Amino acid sequence: MISLKCKNCAGEMSVDLKGELVCPYCGSRNHFSDVEFAEYKNFRLNLLNYLRASADAAADAADDTFLWSHHDNVNFTAANGVNVSIDYLFCYEEDYVKTYVARDSVIFIFDDRDKQKIDDMISGIGMLDYPSADLKNLDKYFPKMKSRIELKDGKNLVAFSKPENVYPLYALGNLKPEHAAWVVSRLENFACVFEFSDIVHNGLSINSVFINPRTHEAYLYGGWWKARRKRNLSEQNDLNELRKIASKLMGQYIADAPKEFKEFISGKPAEDAYADFGKWDEVIEKGFGGHKFIKLDM
Repeated sequence: MISLKCKNCAGEMSVDLKGELVCPYCGSRNHFSDVEFAEYKNFRLNLLNYLRASADAAADAADDTFLWSHHDNVNFTAANGVNVSIDYLFCYEEDYVKTYVARDSVIFIFDDRDKQKIDDMISGIGMLDYPSADLKNLDKYFPKMKSRIELKDGKNLVAFSKPENVYPLYALGNLKPEHAAWVVSRLENFACVFEFSDIVHNGLSINSVFINPRTHEAYLYGGWWKARRKRNLSEQNDLNELRKIASKLMGQYIADAPKEFKEFISGKPAEDAYADFGKWDEVIEKGFGGHKFIKLDM
C-alpha cells in the first residue's frame, strides 16, 4: 500500500481512477514519480490478476494472500486505553470520514465533531425495508455493524463486516462496458430497495460501493449518514448518481459502449426506480444482447 502526503496541507492523498494523486482535503493534485507509479501499477496488476482468477467459477479457492504483502497498518487507542490495530489494503476519505478496508471489515473513523453522522448512519440503515418475498436476501448487501469504539482522542470507530473477497469499486480503475453494465444492474437493485423503503441514500459513489467480481455481487457500505426519507415522489438523486458512477467507471472505455448504454447514462432517469430498472433492462437486451455472465477480463 502506498501512502503519500499532500505538499499543500499534509493530508493523506488517494489515487483516483486515472492513477493520479488527489488530496481529499484541499483538492490538490500530484503525480507519481516513475518509481512510485511503477509500484502502483504493479500492485493494481496483482489485484486485477487475482480478481480475474476469482471470477473463474473453477477458482473458488483462489487465494489473495499475496495482496496482503502490500497492506499498511494504522493504530488507534480506545478510550479505555486498549490498542486498536488495523491492517488495511485500501484507505480513502469522503465527507470528512476516513475509511479503512481491512480483510473482513470496513472501518469508519469519525471525528469528534461528526458524532451525529454515526447516529444518522445507524438511522439510515435502520430505515431499509424489504419485500416479504425477498428471495435474494437483499439485506446481506447492506451494512451489519461489528463494533463501535470510542477512541481516546475523541474520535469514534465504527466497523462493519464484509466478505473477504469484496473490494471498493474505485480500486479496479476503469472497466469495459460489459463489466460496468453488471455494476449498474446492482446499483439499480439498490435503487429499487430505496424506493420500496421510501428513502434516498444520497451517498452512492465509487468509494461507497463495493463489489465481488467473482459472483457479480455489490455491497453498499458508505455514505449512510446522508440517507433520509423521501421528501417527494420525484426525487431522483440516487438514479442520477448511478449514472455518474457508470460514466466514471468506464472512463476512456465509454467510447466502446453500445449507444443504448451511452443514451441511458446521458439521459434523464425514469419517474421512479422500478421504471428506471425497466429502462435499464432494455439496455441490457438491446445493447448487450441479453443477460449473460462475463468473466472479469482486463
